[in-house]
This record gives sequence, structure tokens and C-alpha cells, in this order.
Amino acid sequence: MIQPDRLVQTFLDLVRIDSPSNFEAEIGQHLQARLQALGLETEMDAVGNLVGRTPAGQGSGDWLLLSTHMDTVGTDRGIKPMIRDGVITSDGTTILGADDKSGVAAVLEVLTTLAEQDLPHPPLEVVITVGEELGLYGARNLDTSRLRSRHGIVLDSGGPIGHMVISAPSQDNIRLIVHGVSAHAGAEPEKGINAIRVAAEGIAAMPLGRIDAETTCNVGIIEGGTARNIVPDRVTVIGEARSRDNAKLEPLTARIVQAFQAAAGRNGARLEAIVARTYTTYRLDESEPIVQTLAGEARRLGHEVKLRGSGGGTDGNIYTAAGIPCIVISTGMAEVHTPHEHIAIADMVACTELLLAAVGRLAVTRNS
Repeated sequence: MIQPDRLVQTFLDLVRIDSPSNFEAEIGQHLQARLQALGLETEMDAVGNLVGRTPAGQGSGDWLLLSTHMDTVGTDRGIKPMIRDGVITSDGTTILGADDKSGVAAVLEVLTTLAEQDLPHPPLEVVITVGEELGLYGARNLDTSRLRSRHGIVLDSGGPIGHMVISAPSQDNIRLIVHGVSAHAGAEPEKGINAIRVAAEGIAAMPLGRIDAETTCNVGIIEGGTARNIVPDRVTVIGEARSRDNAKLEPLTARIVQAFQAAAGRNGARLEAIVARTYTTYRLDESEPIVQTLAGEARRLGHEVKLRGSGGGTDGNIYTAAGIPCIVISTGMAEVHTPHEHIAIADMVACTELLLAAVGRLAVTRNS
């Protein structure tokens, strides 16, 4: 079976390699070497996504995708992992990077265990993407037509082991650029149109936060102004809207843009609105074979199974849209994207045991 100590050491080694989004070259090379050492055939695409496949003749039945991402959120570097009372944290000054290096570590441990013990498994296709934290950048730029898998497991969620995501939202990326008029703030302020004021009115009038159980929106970035004594003539507001129901998302995005258009009109400013659908919602049926397999193995291992919808997208959105239905499972990561991020060793071990069991069950199922 798996070796918990080795799993933990792999995870610690990974989080010590700096890999903020857009700076994944070092960890990509490290992971490619790890996969090659395990006998996988690897390739890295133009944006840095790493794809590994078990050699021809290994496994039988349908190809199975195992998906994780190598980048970490934000700009934190120099992560110092610490173990205290069975829980891994950072030193409190940075994120930990369990999102998603706990998933990467689990996949590496399963591959190692399969090779060491010559366990049955289907043909495996491992995809470790870049830029997932930038709106699934790597997966969106992956040539999914070259993937061989018929279904997949994405290791990129939190919560109790046994809680699995079978539905995720669509996301609209919203960039609103307010064009005002600059002027000297002390001598001739009345000649200016303050773009910051217009943006503030737009934000105050737009829906914000949780809209309903499956719909949210947020403003995350505001950029503008050049000096305290100049009426600012340009402000960029970057936000998003998400929903697991496109019939709710489209009018929500329209209301956000309309709030800014109205504010610009009242103040004589001009609005430039750029809206892009970053990824698309999906919902797997509970009868889907990959769902049945994961749920069955989780119950067999003693976990309470909960099939749920998520408020966040994963690379699974992209694969499912490409015809590769993916279930997203928890690695046990908690309070991600914050300095309080942590993961219990017991949860990481349980996730890896579940993944190994599911891989073995799929081999048995396909060969029976």
C-alpha cells in the first residue's frame, strides 16, 4: 500500500519549490523528471502544461485522467512548511501551497505504489497544469483533442475526504474601464471627471457577494490614478460573476455592466466593458461510472460520501466540456489562499488511499 512518510516528504519537497502562477518552470522540470523516473512518457506543451502517460501495454481498458495543477496562488515565495500535531502549515507568513501540491503529491505516491507493487490499473494519463489560479489558464490552452482519457479524477478540492464535486459554475471575467477627464485637483477640479468616483458609484450600485446558493460576484482589483493632486481620468475595475446556472449568470453580468454604464452616464464619463466567459458550468449525473466508482470506494473505506456542487471552477470544467467527465475529490486542504492554509496528514493519506483504491477498482471493472 502507500507509504505515508514518503507521501509527506514528497509534499514538503514540493511546497519548498517556489511556483506562483507564471513562474512554474522550476517545478515543471522537477515534476517531469519525477514522472519520467516512474516510467511515464512525458511531454510539455508551449505554455508549460505537463502531460505524462503510462507506456503502451501497461493497463487495459479506458484511459483514466489524473489531474492536478503545479502553480500556487498569489506571489508568495520561500514557503517554510511546518508539522505540528499531525497538521502541516506554513510558518504563518505565506500560504502553504496545499492547493494543489497535496494533489500532486497524492498522484506521485499512487504512481510510485503502482510501480513498486505491480498493481493492476487502467492506462493512466497525468496532466499537471500551469496557471490554474489565473482562471484555468493552463487547461484552457491545453490541446484537449490530444488527450486519450474517457473520464478523469481531479484532485483540487477541500472538505472531508468523501466529499466530491460533481457540479461547478461558469465564470464571467469582467473588466470595466472608466474613462474620465484629468485636471489639477487643487486649481481646476471642476474641469475634471473623477474616474475613481464613477467607479465607486458603479460598485455601490452593482450586486456583490453571494447572490444565491449557486451564484456569486466579486470585485477583486481596482487600478487607477497617477497622483493625489490630479483628478484621475482612468480607472480599471476587475471582477467576476459565477453561477452553476447560466440563466442566472447572464443577467447578473449584464446588471454589473449596466450599473457602471449608468454611473458613467450620470457623470459624463465613458465606459469600456470587456466580458469573457472563462469556463463553463457542468453537472455530472450520479450514475456516471467515474462518480459511482469514487463514491463506492469512499464508502468501502469508511468515508461519508457527499456529492455536491462547488462555487469554484477547476481544470475539470475544461476537461468535462471537452467530453472527459471529471469528478473533483478533496485532498483535505483547508483555508486555502490564506496564511492559515493547512492540511492534516491523516486527510492527505486518506485521499491518496482513496485514489489508489479507485484506480485499482477501475482496472478490475474494465477487465472483468
